[in-house]
Amino acid sequence: MNFKEMILAAVISTALFLCSCSFGASIDTLLVPPSLGIEQEQIYNALQNVVGKDIKLQYPKTGDYLSAFILSDLDGDNENEALVFYTKMGLSAAENGLRINVLDQDNNTWRSVCDIPAEGAEIERVIISPIGAYADAQIVIGYSIVDQSDKGLVVYDYENGGLIKNFTTTYSLFDIHDLDGDGLQELLVLQTDSSTSGAKAAVYVPDEQKQFRKTQLTLRSSCTGFSQVQYSTRDDGSAAVYADMLTGVTTMQTELFSFDGTKLKHIFDDESAASETTRSVGCPTLDIDGDGTPEVPVQTVFPGYEGNVTDQNIRLTRWMTIGDNCFEEKYRSYFSVSEGYSFMLPKLWQTDVTAISDGITGDIVFYHYTGSLSEPMQELMRIGIASDRDTRDSLLEDGYSLIHSRGNAYYFINVCESNDSLYLPESELLSCFRFV
Repeated sequence: MNFKEMILAAVISTALFLCSCSFGASIDTLLVPPSLGIEQEQIYNALQNVVGKDIKLQYPKTGDYLSAFILSDLDGDNENEALVFYTKMGLSAAENGLRINVLDQDNNTWRSVCDIPAEGAEIERVIISPIGAYADAQIVIGYSIVDQSDKGLVVYDYENGGLIKNFTTTYSLFDIHDLDGDGLQELLVLQTDSSTSGAKAAVYVPDEQKQFRKTQLTLRSSCTGFSQVQYSTRDDGSAAVYADMLTGVTTMQTELFSFDGTKLKHIFDDESAASETTRSVGCPTLDIDGDGTPEVPVQTVFPGYEGNVTDQNIRLTRWMTIGDNCFEEKYRSYFSVSEGYSFMLPKLWQTDVTAISDGITGDIVFYHYTGSLSEPMQELMRIGIASDRDTRDSLLEDGYSLIHSRGNAYYFINVCESNDSLYLPESELLSCFRFV
């Protein structure tokens, strides 16, 4: 999971994530009420009054809920209940100490109303949302089962002060989204290859008896794991699902499919469509231009590198979007995963510009390519990155322009003015950067 999601959904979600992580770390370290907010301290004390003080709070690893305390209206009474995850200490190795406690308010006083064992060793992710036509919130919890390799999903109803286990399945990745555009949410579950079958996508919707019915699709690629799902809205209002999957130790692909309310189906008829998106691990599908539709980054080589694998870091990225029953190229760029930026090639630079890493400075240098990397070429622009203030100041003295900063990273460009036919001014090149 986690550039998205990932692209700049971003600055805000990353800030919240970091705040939650530091908050959670302080609780794990201190485990005393003064570390908590006033309301959380009240909940924590009420919990200890029922289960004892020899407990350790547990935190979901991913998703919107990253606290051991989740406040949400679980029963539709317009008042929040508290969902708390904790481990009871001092148990034998064979016992699972992870538990879930629900607390409700009675005359502004928190009291425990439900305490049940969890279905796994750790909390991976929590989603609280209606699923299907039922207005009541469903509590969907993903658990690690054994050494974090096996994962189990459980859907709970909260009724009459108790958590009722309504549905369980195994998963690699799950999400809740309105997949068919009917205004109601569905549960999407992705599973990797097994010993007997290939990777699968499944959609679950509860019927009138709250029994989850299932529709399933076998994916076209072998898969050892999923990193994320992204969505776009199709012309009929349904969602196109982009599933980024790991297909090898160093490779990944993207599968595209949709749900029409009855069945799942591939968006492209061509069975090789997913394999055409093969690229290095760490290149996620992103909404690189912020238009609400994700683009799939497919890597190839800049001009002059054909058959040359001496510098695998200098890759041309083609950003692909859904076309007429196939992927279509939307942009080209130099995409640095490690540095977190993409330089979108201007139209004038689409075919006759190549990039080389400066062995001395580490800059990425763009040249007007004239047929051979070994021949003299006109430099057009270079991108430099400083990781400390001294280097930053040195680049400024050398005529570089600071265009962005993030933490201890400072991003610079230096445009080489010339009469070359591909020369573009700095003002035009600045608009080509995307920071992710």
